[in-house]
Amino acid sequence: MKLGAKIFGVLAGVLILYLAIGVLLPGTWEAEADALFPAPSSVVFQFLDRPEQWVRWNAMPESGSRFVGPEAGEGAGLDWDDPRYGSGSYRVLVSQPPTLMEYEVKIEGGRLTIQGRISLEDQGNRTFLRWVERGDFGLNPLMGYAARGMKGSQSEAMRANLDSLRVLIQSKEAGT
Repeated sequence: MKLGAKIFGVLAGVLILYLAIGVLLPGTWEAEADALFPAPSSVVFQFLDRPEQWVRWNAMPESGSRFVGPEAGEGAGLDWDDPRYGSGSYRVLVSQPPTLMEYEVKIEGGRLTIQGRISLEDQGNRTFLRWVERGDFGLNPLMGYAARGMKGSQSEAMRANLDSLRVLIQSKEAGT
């Protein structure tokens, strides 16, 4: 057997092993973040179950998007078809003002799904917010590897979004 064929065989074997391990890795992940806001939960909640407010503090597609359903609460949402983010949808599933909001994001027809839950707890004139997301990348052998890093990277992105929300709430409370 020639050297080139042996090298090709070894590389093919390594690739097959890599993909096989990827299939065995779970495609699910969970991320969380929390924050304390200098406002009552009734103020904070206004930015949660209203898609027009949600996009002000969350990284969302900038083009090809449209609001769907009611303005706020269960069924409110956003659909998009964006060159950077692909196609997808965001829907409010549960809205219990001012303490709980749950949502679902589906990307590329549901190939990737994210379930989110945001709970609020009043602490005087402040609000403690806890945000949990669970995602499923499906059976894609490459995404099993990606899922392993999602807890850290998604939690970091969620904390950055909460920082943006804090700025919005502080400007609203200041009347600006």
